[in-house]
Amino acid sequence: MKKIFLHIILVFIFSQEYKGQQDFILYHMPSIPQITQVDPASFPDSKLDIGLPIISSVYGSAFNTGFAFSDILTQDANGNVMPDVNGAMSKMRENNFLVLNANTDLLFLGFKKGNNFYSFNVTEKVDFTFNYPKDLIIMALEGNGNNLLGERANFDGLGMDFTHWREYAVHWVHDVDHKFSYGARLKYLYGMENFNTQVSYMGVTTDQNTHALTFDMNFEFQSAGLPLVVFDDTSNAIGAINTDDDDMMTQAGLSSGNLSNYMFGRQNNGLGLDFGFNYHLNDKLLLEASVLDLGFISWNQYTSNSNLSEWDYTYSGIEDAITVFGNGSSVQFLKDVLEDSIEMSIKENFTYSTPSYRTALRTKIYASMEYIVDHNNYISLTGYSSFVRNRWRRGLGLAYNFHLGHFLSATASYSIYNRSYSNVGIGVSMNAGPLEIYFLTDNILALGTLNLKENAINQTMNVDVEKVKNGQVHFGINLTFGRDKGEPRHKDDEGEERADPVSTESNDKAKETDANGTPPDNSQKTVTKYPTGDKDSGSNKSSKSNLDAAPANSKEQSKKGTTKSSKSDLNAAPGKSKKDDKKKIDNNPKVQESEPRERTFRIVPKKI
Repeated sequence: MKKIFLHIILVFIFSQEYKGQQDFILYHMPSIPQITQVDPASFPDSKLDIGLPIISSVYGSAFNTGFAFSDILTQDANGNVMPDVNGAMSKMRENNFLVLNANTDLLFLGFKKGNNFYSFNVTEKVDFTFNYPKDLIIMALEGNGNNLLGERANFDGLGMDFTHWREYAVHWVHDVDHKFSYGARLKYLYGMENFNTQVSYMGVTTDQNTHALTFDMNFEFQSAGLPLVVFDDTSNAIGAINTDDDDMMTQAGLSSGNLSNYMFGRQNNGLGLDFGFNYHLNDKLLLEASVLDLGFISWNQYTSNSNLSEWDYTYSGIEDAITVFGNGSSVQFLKDVLEDSIEMSIKENFTYSTPSYRTALRTKIYASMEYIVDHNNYISLTGYSSFVRNRWRRGLGLAYNFHLGHFLSATASYSIYNRSYSNVGIGVSMNAGPLEIYFLTDNILALGTLNLKENAINQTMNVDVEKVKNGQVHFGINLTFGRDKGEPRHKDDEGEERADPVSTESNDKAKETDANGTPPDNSQKTVTKYPTGDKDSGSNKSSKSNLDAAPANSKEQSKKGTTKSSKSDLNAAPGKSKKDDKKKIDNNPKVQESEPRERTFRIVPKKI
């Protein structure tokens, strides 16, 4: 067969039903500067954050909604692994999907100025989505001769989506009295490759008596930045970059020495926006919400559009059922008998063009309610939604977060998403001076399938067959500076820092009068001790209440002891009594009042 079966495979693959990626655990880690990428209103507690290139934020995830490998494979009495069709059918819905996501920060910089925080990031991103219906797995496991005999094998929605782009973003968040914060991120998007399907319907019906095959098909998919693949000498093709054209390869940046054309020179541009807010209802309850990835990418260079209009065809020349495993006609036989009769029909309905097009970002919404147990502990409930092609994709997560000062932050979570109910996540962030190292995963159970220790020792790549559908990991290294290390310290008049003075009185009744209304004996002295060890002893000077007493008492007190002359005494104007000067003397230590302490918005201040 020439290329006919490739047509069928492409129809199977190139269809999309988007699913957004989740990063629940990062949403609950306020000590990590990159939290602003999922919560734009979060206010970091460090004054300067520098992400180490490439390794400051590395994210990877794999989600499969249909089944775990243990659902479709079973062992017989001899230990042989065999397909389990009943297991597969019981776990899957009519449409299922596999999603692979990856991104890394090439550059991250953030800094605080007053009640504002600013950041800038350059992030490389890749999304891959493969949609598959239940009938595809059934046909792969047992062919069309059992459960599918006499039925339409429904492959509607089967397909793939792939996008590779780079994000340049500037971010700003403003904090209002540690009670309310709001922020936004504006993003310029540079697209490199894209493949997406606009329309995809396909079915294969096997007649129960004659085994005649009826195909129905309709698809349309678009591509940008991909090599040209021509099926024959006509215009039936996908992709747009002709690898035999040296000038085009150079312009596209795919030839040696021209990588910069690929990295920066393609004409695929877009815009995106993130925004959100955090609001403390009181000192125990915090509400948060954010909307991410509102935007689009316009694909203008090396684009293609491949379309197969609605097409139906019946072939009655098959005597046996088709199968991949077990008995029946082989797929090779099917390809041979279908080549001549179907290929011409497909060509007549196939068109190819190279228009520009636009794709939307996968908009995501987070909403969270947090209960603050105390200053370093809180519990949160978070909902997640991704709205794509008029359908909501939802998830729900419960998390507990603990802070040990600025040294350690840890989070444990349980989440439900992508039809998976066994997702236990952990997150740890540690600080050693300015160095911050963090590791997060939404499903720690998935790491058990990797046999990390055994594979490292034996240098193998074995993976356990477990009931795990999802795996996700996020780690990085940052440099953070200017974290608050304690309560603020006061400054004296000379600008030197010192702790709050502590005043002690030898007689608690110094501010009281006796039963006859007579002021107490002011020979008691007030001593102020500072952490430096210095002492400041007040002399027998009258308080305001003493000065307001009868003149007789004032005279009597003025005769007691000797008093050192102050600067105000020496410069007193003629005619003014020392009694008047004493009214202006303040015996309390001069201590400058401190400014309110800056705090992480998530770590609730003691007073809101």
